[in-house]
Amino acid sequence: MTATAPRSPTTTTAVPAGAHRAFAILIGLSALFVVFQYFTSGEFITDGIPKATREAWTTVHGFGAYPVMVFALIAAIVAFNRLRTIRGLALGAAVYFAATVVQWLLGHAISTLGMDWLTPVHVVVAAVVLGLAIWLSVRTALLRRATA
Repeated sequence: MTATAPRSPTTTTAVPAGAHRAFAILIGLSALFVVFQYFTSGEFITDGIPKATREAWTTVHGFGAYPVMVFALIAAIVAFNRLRTIRGLALGAAVYFAATVVQWLLGHAISTLGMDWLTPVHVVVAAVVLGLAIWLSVRTALLRRATA
């Protein structure tokens, strides 16, 4: 009887390197736009700026949400179609996409419906989104190293 090593979280079974690369790029692009949103949010959250300036920065910030969600969605599709044999990656990508959608909805509730009391929740969810993007990026880098 031969002992087998326990399967590590980075063990892959016949996963194309191109899928790892595509997933890593998509998550990286999504995370880049999350960081863009952090920088633009600082331009309109402060008090004392003219209303027109606040609205302009809010619009720029809002447009940044779309690439975050689109890249997260495509990454989730890649994970489910090409990387599903990797434990937890497809689920993590799905949770990441769902969190980006929740973040977008919170932003619209704040800017369109005037629910400013949701701003602290919006900021916390943004941190969760960024944390998930970092986790998925690190996980993918480890997977690419394991298969290289």
